[in-house]
Amino acid sequence: MKRISFFMMGAALLFTGALFFNSCSEDPIIPTLNFIAEAEGYEVTITVEETDVATWNWSYGDGESSTTPGSHKHTYKQSGTYTITCVGNSSDGNTVNKTTSVTIAASMEEMLSGGPSAINGKTWIMNVKSTVGKDGAGIVANDIPIHPNFAAIPDNILGLFGLGSEYGDEFTFKYDGTYKIDLKNGRALAGIVYGTMIDPNVIPSNDWESLPLSAATYTAPSGGTWSLDKTDYTVSVFNEFAGATAPENVTFTFPDNDTKKKARLKLSAGQYFCVLDLFANQHPALVIIKEITADKVHIVIGMNSYPQYADKPSLLLHLTMVPKKI
Repeated sequence: MKRISFFMMGAALLFTGALFFNSCSEDPIIPTLNFIAEAEGYEVTITVEETDVATWNWSYGDGESSTTPGSHKHTYKQSGTYTITCVGNSSDGNTVNKTTSVTIAASMEEMLSGGPSAINGKTWIMNVKSTVGKDGAGIVANDIPIHPNFAAIPDNILGLFGLGSEYGDEFTFKYDGTYKIDLKNGRALAGIVYGTMIDPNVIPSNDWESLPLSAATYTAPSGGTWSLDKTDYTVSVFNEFAGATAPENVTFTFPDNDTKKKARLKLSAGQYFCVLDLFANQHPALVIIKEITADKVHIVIGMNSYPQYADKPSLLLHLTMVPKKI
């Protein structure tokens, strides 16, 4: 009996020793992980280098997460600086954790509309204060120059010419492409020629030769839309400032990338931005964004000041719009 007990005990010890020896001979699996994140617009390319990562847990810093293995792409909805974190696990449960940050620059569309998070869109009004070097008037040309004689516009210029109430007009852009105009007194700031054509009771500026603008009764169509276009755009013009004797074509070109913040603002029929001048409804409003930030947008507007060619812009107005304070 004792001989059997000793035998069983020896066997148990031998078995336990074998297990211990085998467990000590298997090295733990330690995963390694590194990655970089490169942004192009709102899309980020995540490039991964790793060994022995079996499962993945990504957090992109915008409330989104995934278990996507290895290199992949992620698209953000809003500009900002985001922290990207990945927790990787090996097959035996060892963990590696890596973090990096990426900055998403705001697109022109986001700066104009406030982006997807701006549920009510972004509302712009004309700046009462003149922006030196940005506001004025000039010929209709691709490089959108300001004429030296019209480069020094005083503050509150509409008020000085009897049209100060038009500063209150509001223009709201939503990120989904919808657009709304809110005229506070039912009148639009309009070019003098076009305003006279559409409203027999138009109110001209008190010196319309110096400031060829007016306040004309107008109702913008409902369901307005907007978009930005960087394709070449050709328009027939009559460059009165340049001493033209006949209409000519001018082609506007725009940069291929977003760094210059320049594009043509396309508006649906009957819509305008800041100054109403639709060329007798034969052409859409000519509006070019020449520079934009989150706090200002500098625009040029094609306007007619020559009745003989009422369907063609004869000058460009350079104006500054600012967000409405809420």
